[in-house]
Amino acid sequence: MNRRLSPNAQGVALMTGGSLAYVINDGLVREATERGLDVYQSLFLRGCLMIVVLAVWAHRAGHRVRDLRADAPARLRVGAEVVSTACFFAGIVRLEFANVQTILMLVPFAVTLVASRRLGEQVSAQRYGLIALGFIGVVAVVRPTPGDFSPWALLVVVAALFLVLRELATRRVDPTIPPLVVALLTAIAITSMMGLLSVFTGWGDITGAAIAALVVACGFLIVGYLCAIEAVRVGDLSVSAPFRYTAVVGAVVVGYVMFDETPDSLTWFGCVLIVSAGVASARADALALNQASSHSS
Repeated sequence: MNRRLSPNAQGVALMTGGSLAYVINDGLVREATERGLDVYQSLFLRGCLMIVVLAVWAHRAGHRVRDLRADAPARLRVGAEVVSTACFFAGIVRLEFANVQTILMLVPFAVTLVASRRLGEQVSAQRYGLIALGFIGVVAVVRPTPGDFSPWALLVVVAALFLVLRELATRRVDPTIPPLVVALLTAIAITSMMGLLSVFTGWGDITGAAIAALVVACGFLIVGYLCAIEAVRVGDLSVSAPFRYTAVVGAVVVGYVMFDETPDSLTWFGCVLIVSAGVASARADALALNQASSHSS
């Protein structure tokens, strides 16, 4: 019996791993800022280290960034990432964190909808229902306050839309181009932007503890980049996209372990909804795969 994971199962595993890696990276960057660094300074320093690591890795593997020059989707992906990051951080410094996270959870909905309309993926009413269940879990965890919303929230909505564009562009990147090269080009673009922003926001005192946090964050972000890129290149986007919700569960754990933020009962209830929606989605996909195999045989 073939025990290899199906493409959709691979996409789910990569999306889950990438989302959790991003969350841990975010926690470590926050730790660096609490140790005295400005947030854009932290992102710039982390990016510089990541560029060095990825460049050496790509060179040893025989890859070159110039391989992407002829690939328009790759350039579109990087551009979408830069715009999304710029809009996201412009909003997050002026809005409550909970509201920003809720807005970004529009991405799984939008990706699923676009995948069904533009990529021809079959999305059942059951899967839409499970995505909605996961979103309810997200709202239960972050509990945004309507009074906190402001026009700056529109920038976060724009960031979410460009994240959708990033996923679709990644889907169309030449499959022969390694994720490592795409990650390197993305790191160069993002780090350049963060360096420019740090000129205007200023720099804090650089401490050994802050640098240590950024070094570890760099490792997790590289994992997140590679998983996120590969996740949308295998299987159906409509299947893997909802597993972005696992980032909220990861955020609860990171907050508890690193920042002594104790989850209340409603937070745990939301996590249960998120996990339940993900498990049910995976089971539905496995059932559909088994039925397809039965019909083909």
